[in-house]
Amino acid sequence: MFERENAPKVLTDEQVEIVHEQAMRILEEIGTEVLHERARKLLAEAGQKVDGDRVRWDRAFVMEQVAKAPARFRLRARNPERSLTVGDGTRVWMNVGGPPFASDLDAGRRSGTMADHDTIVKLTQATDVLNCVQAGAVEATDLEVAVRHMDMEYSALRWSDKPYVTYGTSGPRARDGLRMAEIAQGGSFGDDTVLMGVVNPNSPLIWDFRMTDALLAWAEANQAIIVTPFLLAGATAPVSVAAGLAQQAAEALSGVALAQLVREGAPCLYGSFFTATDMRTGSPAFGTPESVFGVLAGAQLARRYGLPYRGGGGLASSNAVDAQAAAETQMMLWATLLAGTDVVLHAAGWLEGGLTASLEKFALDVELLHQFTIQARGIGFSPEELAFEALAETGPGGLFLASPHTMAHFKEWLYMSPLFQTPDFATWETAGAESTAQRANAAWKKLLESYQDPGLDPAVDEELRAYMDRRRQDPPEPED
Repeated sequence: MFERENAPKVLTDEQVEIVHEQAMRILEEIGTEVLHERARKLLAEAGQKVDGDRVRWDRAFVMEQVAKAPARFRLRARNPERSLTVGDGTRVWMNVGGPPFASDLDAGRRSGTMADHDTIVKLTQATDVLNCVQAGAVEATDLEVAVRHMDMEYSALRWSDKPYVTYGTSGPRARDGLRMAEIAQGGSFGDDTVLMGVVNPNSPLIWDFRMTDALLAWAEANQAIIVTPFLLAGATAPVSVAAGLAQQAAEALSGVALAQLVREGAPCLYGSFFTATDMRTGSPAFGTPESVFGVLAGAQLARRYGLPYRGGGGLASSNAVDAQAAAETQMMLWATLLAGTDVVLHAAGWLEGGLTASLEKFALDVELLHQFTIQARGIGFSPEELAFEALAETGPGGLFLASPHTMAHFKEWLYMSPLFQTPDFATWETAGAESTAQRANAAWKKLLESYQDPGLDPAVDEELRAYMDRRRQDPPEPED
């Protein structure tokens, strides 16, 4: 049901090529700003037209470079048993990342802390439906901004042994993450890919210094680069879906081409983060038809270019864990699954347009992902599941509630959600009229109690902490 070959096509083959031709025209005629001297030099040496900060990209060069990026790659975790192959149909799902605020029913909405970050990492480690961790799960605003990226990186390495997305919003931060990954992998990871990093051009059509510097650092180290234009129709992209898709392709492919120029074969993903702008507020609107189109069409474009695909997630604009959040998230997750998406950031915990990491929303999203996982298995057709004998035994007009066949199989074949319950009104009211959000509050606490520390070699832990202490004495410049 959720395999890539069964993905719905919202674009015809002709429309895919129209988007591609428009993207190539954008790169050749308009070009992009590249605010990184070394990157401009590399591009000029490769024959691209460089005029000040403006680079006009030759389409043949771009496509030749994109073809060098692998269609799949192995992502090595510090626990080898948790390593994943990206691009082979495995769904890589992870927690929310990037919000400045955290929230739960007990403490309310608040500025994120390091303790909140650790909690989300531990929840991600504890659930089996998330197989990857995203550092920067919530911004640790109680720590110094110049150095807290290392604390969040350490959190992902210490409290989880799953593969992870690094926190790297600049070149210096990316290089700190690389060094910490080396330490966690026993001193070196060689040519293996042990982390993924996200780069977002400054849309429209600007590769700023910080993101470009991070891209170069990861490419040099052969680490996976998730090139994801952040496009809001009517704000950072034209208001139409078709134009946004063309801009997305132009920005994403230029990033992939640059990465391949730095190191041929460096893993790259085609990232799609396209949605509408609510013109009443200027805020991103998730779960809209435009955002669904963005996920599904982005997957088609990624396949057009032979790249693994990052898109979608449990995204919602709602400010509360309410019906709006549920509707928006369902729309986004259905699109994400149907698209055959390879890598999904923000699969659990995203609220308020990405401004808040909600623990109740995390629990609800995990429940939805459990159900999607069951749906992905498809329908069983064994003789026992066809149940001819059970039907013959019960006969016309019979009731299957007490059937031996039902008693033998209902726990295996009927999903009974721990969060979405079905008592009659009187029973529910007598029991305290507990809301779904209240059950979700209990669910994330229960999940956290089930967390098992994967452990970290004491010598490795000591070396990580020593590195962080040294870097705190010589932190990156604030503008980095």
